[in-house]
Amino acid sequence: MKTYFIPFVAVVIGLSSCNQKTNSKDECGSGRADTSQVKAELKGHSDFNLDQVLVSQQEVGDFPYLSAPSGYRHGDDKEKTLEEKYFFHKDSLIQKISGKYFHTAVYQEGDVFEDTYVVNEYKKAIENLGGVEVYSGGLPSTASDLIEKEKPAYVSDMYDPSPYKYKQFLIRTPNENIWIELCHGLNANQIDLTVLREEVLKETIQ
Repeated sequence: MKTYFIPFVAVVIGLSSCNQKTNSKDECGSGRADTSQVKAELKGHSDFNLDQVLVSQQEVGDFPYLSAPSGYRHGDDKEKTLEEKYFFHKDSLIQKISGKYFHTAVYQEGDVFEDTYVVNEYKKAIENLGGVEVYSGGLPSTASDLIEKEKPAYVSDMYDPSPYKYKQFLIRTPNENIWIELCHGLNANQIDLTVLREEVLKETIQ
């Protein structure tokens, strides 16, 4: 027993130390970021931490960064130098973000509107820019109460904020936080797309 006990303990300790390493590595000893693990921890997490979202290494391009998928178009565009909008990560955590604002409705150019296809195409485009999904679900009750109480201006741009399915994303760059929202599953052949660019101090980006 003594011959094998020490190597066994060493292996266990080695595996334990590997598992305790930061979630930004996808395997022990690897320096590659495990974005899928980051996404899993952030989505709907009550202790949302902005610093868990890695700074994108991609060139994000010009505001508002996203174009319509093939077979679809943007319509009724609205752009504002400054607007406030709610972003949420769980019912108990609502953030009011302010910055340069863009809202558009996404319509089909043909006869068929495919909600799931459009959402997935935008999601892929956002993730290719280094974005992370931070929320997916219905309108949280806390956000609904704030909308009813404060009646924010952005709500008038939306088809109807209450029955939507929401997907919200964050792209961090050295100078900006880019917040993106898709509202879908409507009783209409359209999807609402909102982009809000929040300028941040360089020293706050890690």
